[in-house]
Amino acid sequence: MDADTERWNELKAKERLLREAADAISVQEKDLPRVIARFKREIEEFDSGK
Repeated sequence: MDADTERWNELKAKERLLREAADAISVQEKDLPRVIARFKREIEEFDSGK
C-alpha cells in the first residue's frame, strides 16, 4: 500500500470515529469539540465541588 492510500485510510477511519462520537452524544460533528470541552469543564467543576 502506498503512502497516499495509507493516509486516505487513516483519514476515513478518523472521520468514522468523529461521526460515531457525535452520534453517541447527539450533536453535529462540527459541534463535537465545543461540546466535549463543555463536558470536561462540567466534570472538573463537579469533581472540585466534592
